[in-house]
Amino acid sequence: MGNQASTSAPQSPSRYQSSSIPDSFFISEKPSSESPPPYVRHSSATFGDSSDTTKIVFRSSDNEYFSLIRKDAEAHAGALIPATWSPSRMVDLPETSTVLKTLFEFIGARKHPKLLNEKFESLAEIVKAAEKYKVFSAMNICAERMRSFGDRHPKLVLLYAAHNDYPHIFDECAPRVITSENLESLAPLLPESLHLPWLRYHARWSKALSDVISYTSSSYNPWSSSNCWRSCGQVIYKTLGTGVHSLNDPSRVFVELVNGHTVHCTQCQILCGSWKAHTEKQVESIGIFSETCMNADLVKVDNP
Repeated sequence: MGNQASTSAPQSPSRYQSSSIPDSFFISEKPSSESPPPYVRHSSATFGDSSDTTKIVFRSSDNEYFSLIRKDAEAHAGALIPATWSPSRMVDLPETSTVLKTLFEFIGARKHPKLLNEKFESLAEIVKAAEKYKVFSAMNICAERMRSFGDRHPKLVLLYAAHNDYPHIFDECAPRVITSENLESLAPLLPESLHLPWLRYHARWSKALSDVISYTSSSYNPWSSSNCWRSCGQVIYKTLGTGVHSLNDPSRVFVELVNGHTVHCTQCQILCGSWKAHTEKQVESIGIFSETCMNADLVKVDNP
């Protein structure tokens, strides 16, 4: 039970928010091996007109037009100018005008936006475009804003971090995701290089769960009466039986779910309190994903 992947749909904590963004949103399509990528960085010597004031006109998917000075586009973005571009051509982009307007505010000698008031869905669109076109001046701000949504949209933020190489953000979201998402549905969404490390991570959580479940196992019965067992012990074990998702919030398991009984039973209150402390210690011992699961030599999930 404790060492198996949970197959039932987990109940996400109430602080998690729903989103219209699909899980595959941040997974980039692999370019064809038969053709070069559509956007590459060029030096000014590549083109016939090397004027500093040469402008590039962009058209959004909803037919809005934008222009950027070429030297600014080259300096601030590593993959915005098509390989086939010439001064006589307009560049069509698949993003909407709303996304491009914000993205292009990061290009040129100007004060860049803070993105503090963007809703998650809008931010995600901007972030995806910033990474796609390598708008360097936007990427760090976008990363920090995405990080701030990690407690409300942990799965999407983790996938963003995984596919765009932000390990510190991935580390912060990993505990929330491993205890709220199904292993078999999340793993395929990760880059291939993270498949095995994520399985290692789940194994560490499963071992912690086993240690939590066996905490009261002893030669004596820790429950002072059948009522204590039904109202407290049975409730806790049933919850722990759902798998690593039960470790998402120890306070819920050992305080909220049994409060109706422990408020009147000092012995069970003490037992549940010590059990909760043990659980928190076991969860802490799992460690940070990038420090414990990326290097196989550091992974130790077997019993000592």
